[in-house]
Amino acid sequence: MIRNMLSWAQRNERHLGAVVFVFGFITDIITFVFLDISVVNLVFLGYLGLATLSLLVSHILSSRQPENPSVRYRSALVILPLITQYLIGNLLSGFLIFYTKSSVLGASWPFLVLLALIFIGNEWFRKYKDRIAFMAVLLFFTTYAYTLFALPLFVYSLGPLVFVGSTLIALGWFALFLFLLYLAGRAKLVQSLAPIIGSMLVITTLVSSAYFSGLIPPIPLTLKEGGIYHTVVPEAGNYVLTGEPERPWYDLRPAVVHVLPGQSVSAFASVFAPIRFGTVVVHRWQRYDEEKGSWVTQSRIAFPISGGRQGGYRGYSEISNTIPGEWRVRVETEHGQVIGQIRFTIERTSVPPSLTKTIR
Repeated sequence: MIRNMLSWAQRNERHLGAVVFVFGFITDIITFVFLDISVVNLVFLGYLGLATLSLLVSHILSSRQPENPSVRYRSALVILPLITQYLIGNLLSGFLIFYTKSSVLGASWPFLVLLALIFIGNEWFRKYKDRIAFMAVLLFFTTYAYTLFALPLFVYSLGPLVFVGSTLIALGWFALFLFLLYLAGRAKLVQSLAPIIGSMLVITTLVSSAYFSGLIPPIPLTLKEGGIYHTVVPEAGNYVLTGEPERPWYDLRPAVVHVLPGQSVSAFASVFAPIRFGTVVVHRWQRYDEEKGSWVTQSRIAFPISGGRQGGYRGYSEISNTIPGEWRVRVETEHGQVIGQIRFTIERTSVPPSLTKTIR
């Protein structure tokens, strides 16, 4: 029975790999939502270590496969790649959660496209010489994504120097991994070494370009809450927010703010950051210019934040140039990475609107 199951698994390995990949993806989407970020960091590190070990052992066994391998040997050759794919699926799903939580969709879509390409690649790369290349490149990408996530947690900061440090750590770790693969099975690796290195350089270039273009979300910062109000007043350690009645949660249209001539409006936002994490947050007020067909920055207000508060670091900004039309406030880092955004429409009115007060 075991041999029949093994034979069936070998015939359907690539399909099983896709199923296991998706299963790992789904289980982490369900669980990572409820975990603290420090716990998530340890889970990511454990997944990455196990994925690296399973891929290395799989390469060793395949490189030294005897002429008549035992059932256990053949079982390991089938099971280890599936374990690697499951762990990488877990890593990618976790990264997807935190990258999308830390930004708007417009800043996260390149990562989603990359995931789609990974699924396609999982069906394409069938032979071992291709599969080791694909899995190694995928492992490099997950390592790179992890260092971008983890290093800011260790140094309590974000910025270009932290990004460069994450890049160098990922490249150094992967170079060591390739060296171990080379020692374990030179003949098998040489066939795939050029595409592995080439893909690694392409990924590094794309991720670096995306970072300096502001496309990479600023993990671990997340926008916990944001809204547009008529007034925001600090009071006894809290904020009194005066604004128009909120719409139901299922109404996804931008809020409409009715303002009197000469009246100002305020943006209130809570940004979550881990304990001892310090950075600068920017409120970039933008109005959509229909003649130009683009968003035009009207004001840029920056202020420092310090992490640790569960509900996020609260801050607000105000603008008096309330021209009717479509608006948005982009909550960014000082280097232009988008944490989140608040979209709304300003309409001029001659009658004061009905307002409500809330305390945050």
